[in-house]
Amino acid sequence: MQNGKRKNETRAMPPTSPAKQARTAGFDAKVSSAAQTESFFENFENFHRKRIIAKRETPDYTNLSRKQKYAASGAISGGIAVASPAMSAPRVKRKQKVRRERLAKFDFTYFTIVIIMLALGIVTMFSASYAYSFRLHGDSYFYVTRQLMFIGLGLAVMFLLSRIDYHIMLNKHIIRLGATISLGLMCLVAIMGTAAGGAVRWLEIGGTTFQPSEMLKFAVIVVMAYWMHTKYSVLKEFKRGFLPILIFLLFACGITLAQPHLSGAIIIFSIGFIMMFVGDCKVLHITLVLLAFAVIAGLGVLLLDALGYDYFNARILSWQNPEADVRGATFQTFQSLITIGSGGIFGLGLGNSRQKYAYLPASHNDFIFSIVCEELGFVGAILVILLFVLFVARGYYIAVCARDKFGMLLAVGITSQLGIQALLNIGVVTNSLPNTGISLPFFSYGGSALVMQMAGIGVVLNISRKAAIE
Repeated sequence: MQNGKRKNETRAMPPTSPAKQARTAGFDAKVSSAAQTESFFENFENFHRKRIIAKRETPDYTNLSRKQKYAASGAISGGIAVASPAMSAPRVKRKQKVRRERLAKFDFTYFTIVIIMLALGIVTMFSASYAYSFRLHGDSYFYVTRQLMFIGLGLAVMFLLSRIDYHIMLNKHIIRLGATISLGLMCLVAIMGTAAGGAVRWLEIGGTTFQPSEMLKFAVIVVMAYWMHTKYSVLKEFKRGFLPILIFLLFACGITLAQPHLSGAIIIFSIGFIMMFVGDCKVLHITLVLLAFAVIAGLGVLLLDALGYDYFNARILSWQNPEADVRGATFQTFQSLITIGSGGIFGLGLGNSRQKYAYLPASHNDFIFSIVCEELGFVGAILVILLFVLFVARGYYIAVCARDKFGMLLAVGITSQLGIQALLNIGVVTNSLPNTGISLPFFSYGGSALVMQMAGIGVVLNISRKAAIE
């Protein structure tokens, strides 16, 4: 038992002497140094072998361009070494990927809807205007020629803005300059504006007229998108976030209403509150302001009517009874209803309208939708309405897919502007709303309106380049 027990026991080794420990440490150091030296020579041999292979794979650069030489060459710190094309392939792929992202295609569906409406609009506008154009200017092609020029200019602006990054508008100096110019032109209208149809809304520049309210609509959209993007942290605070943008919006509406341009003020007001709601302003603030505005607007109309200013009252009365004064105040609305009723289901045929022969005023402008109903009938009218519905739906889809809040708000504002304007025009033409004098986007004659609308389309297309659209 004792012998077996001794075999299983482990004996403690006696401590070695300091001299033996020093000899053991020196031996270990020599072994480690030898291993490091062997590893160094192996690494050097592998490096030398790779360098020889790289030199053997070096192509002939005599017939290559500078970009190809740069793409096929590599730089190593401490000296210039020629690398194989395989070594520079990742760099080339990264550059190609960045280039593809910069030149990403815009939303083709949205673009197609716009082009279809432009094509249908120019055909309808020519059919509605050639009689009036010949009677007024002695040239049946006067208005359609100018409209084609405006379409060409608008398409150029659209393609230009579709390629310029919309984030350039986040510059506060550009925002201030644009807002100052648009508001300054609106003030200039009151001083030296051109009157037409009982309103002063145009400036005459170089023999042609320009409507500054169209620029103001775009400026309001950009300014509000910029404010709600940069001041998002304080947007729910009334004094610091909500009140400044509300003051700007009410000032823009007031200066538009002074022309008087009731439809323009309604559009700007509607755009502003839609963007406030989408931009995550406090719902309580929006609701209180809308209630206060409704009370003030009602009292204001009553006060103006008591003072003898019957602009709003006459519009409401003609809306309630379009047959009240068919030779005076309600003549245009009454003739519009006759034009719509003449079309029936399938219309009289393209170019066969009868009401355009000096019966329906502004048949090529504000009341062009009546000509659409007369020539293309109920089917054509529904087709035009569906095109606008698809346009608005696709615009909001681009806004939802936008990569940032600024792009989303811009797309919502531009799409809402054109959608509300189309809704108001169709409502006025069909006497569903009081007559306020508003054009139909992409259809009505007008240079400044069409160019600014195409500019907005270009911004939305630019947003769609960066949007996550499937």
